[in-house]
Amino acid sequence: MSLIINKRYRASAVVPFANIGEYVEPIVDSIATHDMTVEEADGVHHIRSPFGTATFEATGNGFRLTAESTDAGGLNRLKHGLVGPIGFIAAREKLEIQWEGDYAEPALPADLRILHVKSVEDIAPRFRRIVFQGENLERYDRDDQFHCRLIFQPRGTTQPRWPMLDHRGYIVWPDDEAVPTRVYTIRHIDVAAQDITIDFALHANPGPATRWAMDARPGDLAGILGPAANGPKSAEFYVLVGDETALPGIARFLENLPITATGHAFIEVDTKTDELPLHCPAGMAVVWLHRNGADAGTTTLLEDSIRAIKWPEPLDTAFVWGGCEHKAFSAIHRHLKKDVGLPRDRFVLYSHWHRHLSEEEIITAGAETYLPQ
Repeated sequence: MSLIINKRYRASAVVPFANIGEYVEPIVDSIATHDMTVEEADGVHHIRSPFGTATFEATGNGFRLTAESTDAGGLNRLKHGLVGPIGFIAAREKLEIQWEGDYAEPALPADLRILHVKSVEDIAPRFRRIVFQGENLERYDRDDQFHCRLIFQPRGTTQPRWPMLDHRGYIVWPDDEAVPTRVYTIRHIDVAAQDITIDFALHANPGPATRWAMDARPGDLAGILGPAANGPKSAEFYVLVGDETALPGIARFLENLPITATGHAFIEVDTKTDELPLHCPAGMAVVWLHRNGADAGTTTLLEDSIRAIKWPEPLDTAFVWGGCEHKAFSAIHRHLKKDVGLPRDRFVLYSHWHRHLSEEEIITAGAETYLPQ
């Protein structure tokens, strides 16, 4: 009779970092948005994810990480879930995270799924709906994790390039040649049909993902990673706020609210022709805000609408969710925190884009171009 031993893969890192005190809260918040549950006990943040468990602990002059998984690929994926947020939040510090412990060869992320375009439909002049079909999509059927990262393969490719994760937790591409990727909101998922629906906002100055969507045809190949980003929380009074990039999430949020929900949804688009039919409880007032030709990211429409809200008492009965351009995001975040005094766990806001920076430039620059200012 043979003895079967369940192997555990473990690694740890001790990182010198004199300014760690300035970064603990944003690092923990960022880790938590990547489908990880974080709980603090005696100064140690204990992290649970689908890929394993980890810890993050600030010390007097730096921080300590541990990671543990049941498989080698999961260990790499878990490391990525740590070094990615830490490296982004503290980008200007140029930290070197050196892991010790079990080594794992580069591997495809365990959450990678292969998708093919099933159908393409223009649902408004500036919105294109693409339904993708794949296999084993159950992990994406989440109401608490709305976002995913799509990987756009060139049409006709016979050897698609997929990102891999190495023993450091870093992304590596075959022959160092990456293909475009972007974060999107999952508008709808049908697990029985193995379909995922993504609504693409078609921008005036399209980037690589928008260009791919504008040219998409049935059969085109893409990949998906995730899910990530925090979704709704239970409340009595809801405020949903965002521009075109948040509209898919707002639409999904509204149609899943309890019938007793009350509140507001403020949605900025260019003109009335960009409005989409939405389904929501009678107590939710949907307000469309029109730029009427002004460039996206240049108005104060969303911020002004939020400032006009009459908030309920107590404030912990309210919940705010949304996303928009970085400048508006920062203004709304400041108002909710400083003027309204809304508890930090009662709002989830995202800087979905930056008017002057691409996603690649944001990642290089780090949190200063993403966190509220």
